[in-house]
Amino acid sequence: MKHTHQSHDRKKLACKLITTSAFLAIGFAVMTGCSNSGEAKSTAPTKAETVKSPASSTDQNTDLNTNGQGSTSTHQEPASSTASSHSKHSSAAALFSAAKQGTLPNLPKGLGLGTSSDLLFELWGKSESGSTGPMRSYAKYHTDIVLDGSDKVTEITSSDPDYKKLLIKQVVDELGQPTETVDTSRDIPDTAEANYTINNTSGLSYYLVFSYQTKTQKVNYIRLYFNSKTP
Repeated sequence: MKHTHQSHDRKKLACKLITTSAFLAIGFAVMTGCSNSGEAKSTAPTKAETVKSPASSTDQNTDLNTNGQGSTSTHQEPASSTASSHSKHSSAAALFSAAKQGTLPNLPKGLGLGTSSDLLFELWGKSESGSTGPMRSYAKYHTDIVLDGSDKVTEITSSDPDYKKLLIKQVVDELGQPTETVDTSRDIPDTAEANYTINNTSGLSYYLVFSYQTKTQKVNYIRLYFNSKTP
């Protein structure tokens, strides 16, 4: 009986130990879970604690460039059109085209062959040569003008600096051989004139003359006149 009682006591003790161990294991698991949950909550950043990342260097540079501070970019102005405009106006083809209309590229609108002396005065004012006689000289515009008996422009001579950049070879290349070449070296040494006859739709003939230096081939001046004049 004694042996049986001891065996029964051991079983009871074993059950208590198992039960106690089970309770301890469950308690430990619960405590561990709570602890992990607490740590997770404490490590997760709150909305108020979230730090906004600084702007990238690209954004900062953009802001600087926008504000005009620290920008290394350079602004290039468009190329001036003055040089190209002058080049077009001083070409032999441009001169010939304008001459067909009785004018020259360097003259203001309205001034040309047949213009009245009144309109000439309105456009350019009083000439350096005065208002008497057929000649009107305008040194400011590099131009001399001749009026006929009815006080209308019948001849225009221009020594515009752009025209003087031309070579007679360029003129011939663009316009072809002149209608006539005149040797003027007796009046002005080493000079000649290339004359082009222009027949326009009005039935009038205009004459476009290029005076040039025979040695350098550079153009001295250009003259445009009616067919009532002789070279």
